[in-house]
Amino acid sequence: MTQVERTQLLIAGGGPVGLFSALCAAKHGLDVIVVERSFRGTPRGHTTLLHPRSIRLLGEFGLSPLLLRAGQLIEEVKLRVNSGTQRLKLPFPALAITQALLEETLLKVLRKEEFDLRGTCEVTALSPFADRVEVRVARRERLEAGSYPGEEHWGLAESGSIHADFVIGADGRASHVRQALGIRTVTSGMERYAMFEFPSSPPAEPELAISHELCHLITPLSERRARGSFQLPRGQEWTADLELLGKLLHARAEQQAQPTELDWSEIMDFEPHVAEQFGRGRVWLAGDAAHRASPLGVQSMNRGLSEAWELTSEIAAVASGKRSLAALELLGNAQRKDWLQTLAVGPDFEGSLQAPGWLSGHAAQIVSALPVSGPDLEDLLRQLGIERRSYA
Repeated sequence: MTQVERTQLLIAGGGPVGLFSALCAAKHGLDVIVVERSFRGTPRGHTTLLHPRSIRLLGEFGLSPLLLRAGQLIEEVKLRVNSGTQRLKLPFPALAITQALLEETLLKVLRKEEFDLRGTCEVTALSPFADRVEVRVARRERLEAGSYPGEEHWGLAESGSIHADFVIGADGRASHVRQALGIRTVTSGMERYAMFEFPSSPPAEPELAISHELCHLITPLSERRARGSFQLPRGQEWTADLELLGKLLHARAEQQAQPTELDWSEIMDFEPHVAEQFGRGRVWLAGDAAHRASPLGVQSMNRGLSEAWELTSEIAAVASGKRSLAALELLGNAQRKDWLQTLAVGPDFEGSLQAPGWLSGHAAQIVSALPVSGPDLEDLLRQLGIERRSYA
């Protein structure tokens, strides 16, 4: 890094949301620098769900055909809440795919177009001004291997300053950009999940279920495999082994064959949160930096892709003088309201005669776990007879 550089847009974070932000920004003719701690790819076992809206957005860059060939389409979901059951036909299919392939596909396009991608770099400080954002970026250097396999020790090799017209923080739940702005998050308590990937014969049926207030999702994968994501009670110790998977499938999942081996498993803790603001001035957040829900419906990443599409369009309009800076604040407020509105779908179905009684009290869990967003989510809500509550 040179001592001081300039760019129109600096993107912090090289996950799917950050990389897609770079593609969108370039489409609008913006100069972009992306900084990321690693660009090492996502570990095995991190399957993700692409919502229909996300597939359409990726299709704007010609990426959908490749991803569709590699993933598993999901056209309907069996919804089960205690004794009640309903099949939901998705307006358009969702796609189960490895997050590693999604990131590799985005990186391949960016590298082919010679984007400025800077690995082992991270934002350490930023100072917003009326006409720019001064960003301090540090490059990390691997010092030595640790005492355990996979453990490494890193130190700061050098740092420099980048003056950007705008910044998008897509740097995850512990966002340095959000912290530098002093924006707090509101959390709703920790949730624990057991995650498994395993061979499935016959093929698994997509199932979203709630039993005794605990939610799980069975997702079919390519090559006759499946992913099971089970919310667990807190206050107990768990081991994500074949025995636990068998017990969970037997107790909570209907018509799922008992597996005899595991491809991957892990116990994960998730803390749903939402930022009190999605940014200010020339600095804005997208994806997990702004919000996080349960991992079942992958709402945060998919909404992050939509946020990136909208943000870069508005940033380009402001940069060209077609819009004022206030347009970004209006957009950020609208994105936050939409996120809160989804999470705040509540148990009150008064005036919604189509809503079955067994859904009462479970709407928020269901909506955040569905593999759809945007207009497609509205379609599924109509199928269920759920009405959104107004959220100021």
